[in-house]
Amino acid sequence: MTGVTGNVISEAEFDRSIMWWLRWVGSGILVITVVGIALIPFWWLFSLWYGPEYLRRVSATLTAQALEVRVGVFFRKEATIPLDRITDLRLHDDPVMRFYGLRGLKVETAGSAGQNAGSEGNLIGVINAEAFRNAVLAQRQRVVDAETGRVPAVASAEADAPANATLLEIRDILARIEGRMAQGDGG
Repeated sequence: MTGVTGNVISEAEFDRSIMWWLRWVGSGILVITVVGIALIPFWWLFSLWYGPEYLRRVSATLTAQALEVRVGVFFRKEATIPLDRITDLRLHDDPVMRFYGLRGLKVETAGSAGQNAGSEGNLIGVINAEAFRNAVLAQRQRVVDAETGRVPAVASAEADAPANATLLEIRDILARIEGRMAQGDGG
């Protein structure tokens, strides 16, 4: 992908079954329009070129600071989405996608509400979509933690171990003092 910013952490791979999914979705749209039924044979011929071309042009690259998405054959869209702006990555499918074993990954960002909701990226046919989603969310968390100065929970627990030991020692001292005070009151 042109313009990759930063070190590449992961790249999404796309399932070739997306070509069949495109054929059936396009055919379904043509059937719904009724007049488009006559165009279905032309769509199938056209999809012999369009499917592989779409597959060649779609990509998603996870870098240290952003998710870079490229999609489209005629109307191309390239987006560099800063990880700290991503609010959610939703997995989705429909009956035809399930038939072909495909999953979709929809990138939702801060400010993508309203009419343009989800316009940042909708990737269909990502192989092992859950693993790619988890990699993006994990990198996003690292970026957010670095920006806010927060330490990850595991490292934080290790760093807090001396403080916890001190607090336990103070608790034990207070318990001994209370015990001696109780003995003094009873005697």
